Amino acid sequence: MCFVAIATALGASATTAATIGSAAPMVISGAGTMIQMNAQQEEAKATARNERRVAMQQKIDREIGKVQAMQRQTQRVEEYISAEKSNLAVFSVSGVDVDSASIQAFQEANAVTVGEDLNVIAFQADMESRTRTVQAGLAEQRASNALSAGYTNMMGTALTGINNMAKIWPT
Repeated sequence: MCFVAIATALGASATTAATIGSAAPMVISGAGTMIQMNAQQEEAKATARNERRVAMQQKIDREIGKVQAMQRQTQRVEEYISAEKSNLAVFSVSGVDVDSASIQAFQEANAVTVGEDLNVIAFQADMESRTRTVQAGLAEQRASNALSAGYTNMMGTALTGINNMAKIWPT
């Protein structure tokens, strides 16, 4: 083998060169196995880190969604107040009694509509929040699964490496 030739060229005795020649395949096989196991472990860690980032982003998105829902609700209330003021101004200019029963019924109907709109916004925000919570939980589970799979792959690689070394072990 080339290991024997290299050892001899470097001044090793024939016995030492033969020992190096017989041990080199074992060392190379062992080193290759360890390198492959390390790569599998790093890949599993990277996947787990990524999934944890996804989970954290889902949680952040959930909180942002809650804030946006509150902003939409506030905007809807402001639109309602503005529309109510405009309607009252138009009614007053038109000479309509703003305290009449029909105007009061009109305002109450608008208030009910706004209340329903606010409930819909809150419901949608709650559903989106729950969805984000589930998505975050799934990402965290994928992170855990990635680590487990990585460790399982490493064990398989270790066993394959041991088997390969047993095949080349000098007898």
